[in-house]
Amino acid sequence: MYEDEGRPRPAKISERRDTIAGWIRDAGKKGLTAPQIHARLFDELDTELTIKTVQRDLNFLRKCKRAEPQKNPEHGAPRWQLVRNAEALMPVRSNDTKLSSADLKSARVALGIVMLYEQASHLLPLAALNDLREHYERSKRLLTRLAPQEGRWLGKLVTGTQHVQLHQAVIDLQILEQIQLALLGGYQLAVRYFASNRQEERDYELHPLGLSYQDSSIYLVCHSGNPDRIRCLPLHRFRKVRPLESRLSKVPQGFELRHHVQRILVEPEPITLKLRINDRLRRRLDESETPLTREQVFSSLGDGWHLLECSIAYSQGLLWWILSHGATVEVLEPPSLRSQVRQIMRSMASFYLDDVAEPVDSSPLLRVTRCRAT
Repeated sequence: MYEDEGRPRPAKISERRDTIAGWIRDAGKKGLTAPQIHARLFDELDTELTIKTVQRDLNFLRKCKRAEPQKNPEHGAPRWQLVRNAEALMPVRSNDTKLSSADLKSARVALGIVMLYEQASHLLPLAALNDLREHYERSKRLLTRLAPQEGRWLGKLVTGTQHVQLHQAVIDLQILEQIQLALLGGYQLAVRYFASNRQEERDYELHPLGLSYQDSSIYLVCHSGNPDRIRCLPLHRFRKVRPLESRLSKVPQGFELRHHVQRILVEPEPITLKLRINDRLRRRLDESETPLTREQVFSSLGDGWHLLECSIAYSQGLLWWILSHGATVEVLEPPSLRSQVRQIMRSMASFYLDDVAEPVDSSPLLRVTRCRAT
């Protein structure tokens, strides 16, 4: 295993030390002596090493706080035992050896998995996090063992949002597992589903096509026999699921899951959007900051106002974004969007007409906690 000439020497050393640490762990309180480890390397792995090499490996494990020697009461060779919580401590790889290209790639993949899990955990439902937990823990162990330089990024990044996030919907994990198995097996499901618009439970036979994770919910992308009508059903409304393993799901011709993300479009085609925005929003949407689209165009209107023009999908999310900016933005075109915003604003204003009128500041100062944005 270690005599493969095609593998870099540092990789062989790292793997050998991992193997020794695993033997010590499996030995428990009895531990292992250096001669026992030396003999086992020769017998089981056909590796010809000197006892001094084994001692160097053991000293390295001790330096990394993964193993420690215990005195033998019979004055024999010290017996090595695993340090408690050793796997979560320092890496086995020494700092003076370079990673092979394969090891470096593995370390960077592990870093990506760990950071994605930690930074996106507030976006994913608990059921999805549970599915990823095993990969996350394995990646952390690999990272701390394999690449301490890459691992230094852990705990150095954090994410957040200014938007209000809904609590995650509660999903029956057994139902989720049955749906996952049906997707992998390619068969249909008989389900009982709570139709929220009718406030009643209904029975369906579904052809599962994929899962869509969005915001606080997981959606099953499927159809109920008509491939021309793709549906996105939230999993927390499923009450019962029964596999129909003898009946294969029918996948529509040319189907692509990415085209069925749960996004509510008001109009099927992109619109030409024209907005009047104030200075503050203009700076925030600048190309060097966080633009609304990459093809947007600005024109100055004077008096601290600007015209923004771009092509964009007319979705429910766009409507919510415009409303969230209040008096800092005015919709000029298209007329349909302007009319919709007007109707919503009139309805909202009616809730507050009896209140004492106060002057409106189109760019209110915000109280920022803990850190200041500049």
